[in-house]
Formats: sequence, C-alpha cells, structure tokens
Amino acid sequence: MKQLKKSQIYSFAIFIAVTLSALCAGQSVREAESTWPDLSGDWAMIQVLVATADLPIVGSLFIDTIVGALTHITQSGSSLILQDRYCFTDTDPSTFLFTTSIADIVMHSILPEPRTVILSLEDCDIRFTQGWHTEIRGAVLEDPENDPLPIDPEDPRLIDLEGDGHPGMTIAASILRMFTGEGYAVQRYRYQLDGTVFDANTIIGYIDWTSEQTVVEATNPLFMETFSDDTDPDPTKHRFVMIRVDETWTCETLREQLPAILGLLDF
Repeated sequence: MKQLKKSQIYSFAIFIAVTLSALCAGQSVREAESTWPDLSGDWAMIQVLVATADLPIVGSLFIDTIVGALTHITQSGSSLILQDRYCFTDTDPSTFLFTTSIADIVMHSILPEPRTVILSLEDCDIRFTQGWHTEIRGAVLEDPENDPLPIDPEDPRLIDLEGDGHPGMTIAASILRMFTGEGYAVQRYRYQLDGTVFDANTIIGYIDWTSEQTVVEATNPLFMETFSDDTDPDPTKHRFVMIRVDETWTCETLREQLPAILGLLDF
C-alpha cells in the first residue's frame, strides 16, 4: 500500500491561514467565526496514553497504550459530532514480567456513543475541545457516569461484548511468563480533549483520561486479585492526533500507517 506522504499530513489550508491572519490583524471574532474550517468527513484518530500500576508479584510499572480508531465527523458551524469505530489497542508495559493484550475483535465490538466537540478561537488558534465523554465496556448501566461496575459474574447488567461466551470484555494477560490466561472485565473509560486544528487535515492535542476496571471472572485466580492503577501524573504524556482520511481506509490501513501518524507527535 502506498505510504502516507509528509506533504499529505502537513499541508496547511490557505483559507485557514488567511482567516487567522485576519483575526490577529484585528478582524472581529464574529467575522472570523463565520469561516470555520470544514472538518466534516472521515478521520483517523490515535490516542497515546500512559498509566501507572501496582500489580501482584510484579510490583510498580508503567503501561504505554496506543488506541487507534476511525472517526466520522458531522459539522454544523463550530459544533462537531464525532462517531468512532475502534480498531485496536496496543499495550507496552515497562517490564517483561507482565504483558496484557486486548484482541482487535474486542475493540471492534465496542460501540461508543457519539461525542461532541466545539471549535473556538484562542490566541489566533482554532481550538478543538471535547468535554468529558464516558464509555462503559462489557456492561450496560443506567447511569454510566456513576453506577458501580459489576463485580458478580451473574450481574444482569453484564454483556458478552465480543460474543466469545464469557461476560464482559476479554483481556489476555501473563505474569512472570508463568501465569497466563484471560480476565473477563468491565471498564469505565472517560476522556476529554484539548487540541489545535493545525489545518483542515490535521488536529493534535492533549487527552485527559481516567479508567476504572473490575474483573468478574478469570481463568487464573491470580487475575482476580485487586490492583491499583492510575493515569501518569504528567499531562504532557497523554496526547492525541487526528488526520483526515478517505473512505478507502480500514483498520488495516490505520495499522500500516501508524508509524507515520505517530511521527506527527514528535513536532
């Protein structure tokens, strides 16, 4: 497959530059807001997250996570509605003593609700701001924000997310390369975005997030043990990037182009 060219990623839309220049020169905010860039269409989104954890036997560690999704944007002025389709989650713990993985089929089975993003002007930048958005994975809760997550495998709120015959979402894990198996979990993932629209094809920014998890069943009792985890306290480690794509992009395309997309976060 043809690789993404830097010119495709970094090309700046002339009309956006003209709009921002006019604003900085003294054009009224109202006049500038009438020329919001057209962001409607298909996008690829990569989230880069870093967690800290304290696990049984293994101890303290960091877990780097990369989440890939394809997103469709519908726009009305400064208001955007984003509908996501997850592709993959890659995890990279800081020690070989612990590994964990979520199969692509699990991510494909997550059906997130649409989320809203608002564009605004700040210091001659077009800001891309999303308030807190909550996803419950492996269960259906009446109040996704506040209801406690299931802990009983017979809890009627549980669903078999990927249809493998087990409650919740399936997560594979290995400890010390000796204890391997699967945990069947429920997750509450919450995040908000603060980014900049660099051009009509590129959005980059920071992601603030939290994750909560319970394990209702496991193939090894060790995976039922409680453990602590949290987001890394350094907010600059949690970032996202979005690039415009066309309708031919699939999750396989996103996987192939991942190194080029991640390269945008080096600037």
